[in-house]
Amino acid sequence: MVSIREAAERTGLSQKAIRHYEAIGLCGPSARSESGRRLYSRETLERLRRIQYLRRLKFSLREIGELLDAPPEKVQAAMRRQLEYVEMRLAEYRRAQMGLNAALSAQEREAEPEGRLAVVAIDLQNDILPGGALSCKRILNILPRLKALFAEARRRGVPVIYVCDCHKEDDAELLLWNDHMLEGSYGSQIIEEVAPQPCDFVVQKNLFNGFIHTDLQSVLDMLNVRRLLFAGWRTDVCVAQTAIEAFYRGYHVAIALDGTDSTSQKEHEYGISLMEVNYGFECYSCETALEALLGTAF
Repeated sequence: MVSIREAAERTGLSQKAIRHYEAIGLCGPSARSESGRRLYSRETLERLRRIQYLRRLKFSLREIGELLDAPPEKVQAAMRRQLEYVEMRLAEYRRAQMGLNAALSAQEREAEPEGRLAVVAIDLQNDILPGGALSCKRILNILPRLKALFAEARRRGVPVIYVCDCHKEDDAELLLWNDHMLEGSYGSQIIEEVAPQPCDFVVQKNLFNGFIHTDLQSVLDMLNVRRLLFAGWRTDVCVAQTAIEAFYRGYHVAIALDGTDSTSQKEHEYGISLMEVNYGFECYSCETALEALLGTAF
């Protein structure tokens, strides 16, 4: 048996924490000395260490009370749920971190007189890769070029804004397509080869048009962006609808011709024709787009 002071030293807990755990019924002293001092057995010390371990895993005290004497299968199920919760919160904080970094970076740069240029990358997500819910091998053709484009944009101080599908199970779009880019799923994550950096922005959408019910307009306003270079997937659907909406909102729009694609060459060419002929959007290769839009004086 050891005193509360020694119990605190052996477990790494404070005496105050031990008393609090006793007060709420998570544990108690194994015995008391003749003078009434708390005494703790080896078993109680192990229970205190287990409480501390579960606290590090971010379980609440209420949850810990339910798990301390629970069978292993219940503890494992709780840990799986907790892992999902922690991953969700980490994703939220990563998005916040990226947004804050990008906002601060943008504010440190002088605005261009005619408004800044930004690269808008549409739906570059795992569900498009082979094996995904909307699998298409054609996505692989544009990834190396986009990786280079994004890197050059960052080097030149051009914001890169990812606009990504993110669906809940009752979204109307899922009635038209297979379940895809479901919130929190691997399929909704951005493809690793073109993954965002801390200076980039990520905007989530649940419709074809990336402006509707999203933060895209707010991000563009904050960055003083008036010119947009679009890239991504699919040329004739989400890229076209978002780019055309940008035109109606007064933006100068350009398209990365070899940085967009669709499920067939015919659909890709239709999308480019729709935007180029009807709206006069400029089309450039990924290699020449920034040079054409910015020049060397940026």
